[in-house]
Amino acid sequence: MNVEIEGDVVRKLVGAGTKSEHMAVVLVTTDGRELTLRRLGGNAFQDPELESLIGQKIKGAGEIIAGATFLMKTYAVATG
Repeated sequence: MNVEIEGDVVRKLVGAGTKSEHMAVVLVTTDGRELTLRRLGGNAFQDPELESLIGQKIKGAGEIIAGATFLMKTYAVATG
């Protein structure tokens, strides 16, 4: 199911204390949720396009997977 989400893109440690611990690009939503950010068709481990969004506010459309990952199909950088 497609949803639209707005938030700030940051780099953050996810999976702390587990075998899956790593630095990831994360979307911190306007209501405080933190979702690991992936782009449809992008590399799951390192996506230069997502890296370029760090520090910006975006509005994206896509799917939330397993309650913790936002698979973005489209996005726009917020202005102003």
